[in-house]
Amino acid sequence: MKDISTFWWRQLSLRERQFISWSGVSLLAVLSYAYLWQPLDTERDKLRARLPQMRADAAGMTAEAAEIASLRQNTRTAINSSRLLDTFRQFINESGIDVSSVQIKQIDDQHINISIQKTVFDSWLTLQNRLQSEKKVRLESCIIEALSEAGMSKVQAVISITE
Repeated sequence: MKDISTFWWRQLSLRERQFISWSGVSLLAVLSYAYLWQPLDTERDKLRARLPQMRADAAGMTAEAAEIASLRQNTRTAINSSRLLDTFRQFINESGIDVSSVQIKQIDDQHINISIQKTVFDSWLTLQNRLQSEKKVRLESCIIEALSEAGMSKVQAVISITE
C-alpha cells in the first residue's frame, strides 16, 4: 500500500503536488478555526461579559461571610466547663425526659456522656434540638436503640463544647 501511494504521489507534477499540499494546509487551517479557535473565542467573550457580575457576587459573598462571622461571635452562649453538668440537667428537664432514667457523666472539661435507659423518642429529639440551639454545644456521637415498647428508646450520646 505504501508503494502505491508513493508511486501515485511521484506521478503527479510539481504543480499538482504543491496544489494538494497547499489545499491540505488551507483545509487544516479552516478546520482549526472552525472547531477550535472560534468556539474558544465565543466562550471567552461570554466569560468577559459575565466577569463584572461574578466579581460583584464574590464581593457580596465576602461581605456576607464577614457578617456571618460577626453574628456567630455575638450569638454564642457562654457555657463553661464548670457549669456543663448543670446546663445539661436543665436541658434534660426542659425536654420532658424522666431524670431517674438518665446518667450523666463528665468525661473531661469539654465532654459529657449521657446514658438514657428509657425515654420517649420525641423527648430525645426535643433534647437534641435544644442542644443544637446552643452554638457551642455539639453532639459528637449517638447510639439509639429501639425498645420493645412503642415509641420508646435507649440512648447513649457524647456531647461536647466547641470553642
